[in-house]
Amino acid sequence: MKKFLKINILVVLTLLFTACEKKDEVKVEENIIKSVFVIKPTLKNEKQNRVFNASASSNHQIKLSFKVQGNLNYFKTQIGDEVKAGELIATLDSKPYELKVSQIKYAQSEANASLQNAKSIYERTKKLYINQNASVSDIDNARAIFEATKAKLENISKELEYASLQESYTKLYAPISGYISAKYVNENENIALGTPIVLISDKVVDEVRVQVPEVFINKIKKDSKVKVIFNSIDEKPFEAKISEISKYASLNEKTYLVVVKLENSSKLIKAGMSADVYFDVEDKTESSLYLLPANSVLKDKNGYFVYVLNKQNDKYFVKRKDVKVANLLPKGFEITDGLNENDLVLKAGMSEVFENMQVVIANEKELGN
Repeated sequence: MKKFLKINILVVLTLLFTACEKKDEVKVEENIIKSVFVIKPTLKNEKQNRVFNASASSNHQIKLSFKVQGNLNYFKTQIGDEVKAGELIATLDSKPYELKVSQIKYAQSEANASLQNAKSIYERTKKLYINQNASVSDIDNARAIFEATKAKLENISKELEYASLQESYTKLYAPISGYISAKYVNENENIALGTPIVLISDKVVDEVRVQVPEVFINKIKKDSKVKVIFNSIDEKPFEAKISEISKYASLNEKTYLVVVKLENSSKLIKAGMSADVYFDVEDKTESSLYLLPANSVLKDKNGYFVYVLNKQNDKYFVKRKDVKVANLLPKGFEITDGLNENDLVLKAGMSEVFENMQVVIANEKELGN
């Protein structure tokens, strides 16, 4: 019996020691602190080269349309075709307008005959009146009929002039020499008054249009020098200068249209070609611009933010920091506000941390801390 009690006591003690060891293991696991890699924001130079996507544009573009309506019975022009000033572009069916002109001409001939008759009667009445063979009322009536017929003929002549003008509007000619940049309709369509038909652009494409973000729009000036590179043209950068800066933002994004004028264009440049415009932007504001890797910058419903480390009594804790973002460059995001050069920003693993979480820096020696 005593032997049995000793064995039981030994088993209980063994279980107690095992439980204590497991508790100690749990405590050790709970005290494990996550290691993270951090970086410091890169401070960019005050004078920097900004690159924005752009597209080539003709200096002079004209959207052609008919001044009358009708069926488009001739329209052979294709996009890219070269046209000369005065060249026929398209025609409408002119038969309805020709018929109108014919009808007015017939009315004009009748009115002209009536005028000649009224004139003869008026001349005879004047002679009779002089010889006292016609009364005052006779000559007044003859004169009134003559003047009314004359006025009617003048009115018909104006109607004929207008109808002939309408007929001439059934033919559409190129006002300038250039290229067909766009077609808006097809042959045999019924065209309403003022419907765009084609867009003609100058042969020389010497402008580039670029949308510049609001954060940089006040840092560029009219007549400033820029460089333009066309990806599809294997040539040196084109020298250019800023010719126009819009004062109004675009509807969809907070960007402003900037027109850049090429100093020396090329026949290889076509309207609509994509290009990169390089601006020298000088930042004279007190705020600095930093660069962070794209994977370090997060975004939620409240905007862009990063995780930084806050040091308290030689311990580091994770903190959220809201930032303002400008452009996404190949090296990362440009941060215009919210950071300073001493911030320790998490480089990766943001999904595994949370606010006020204690961490240790795995690459502290690299930072020189």
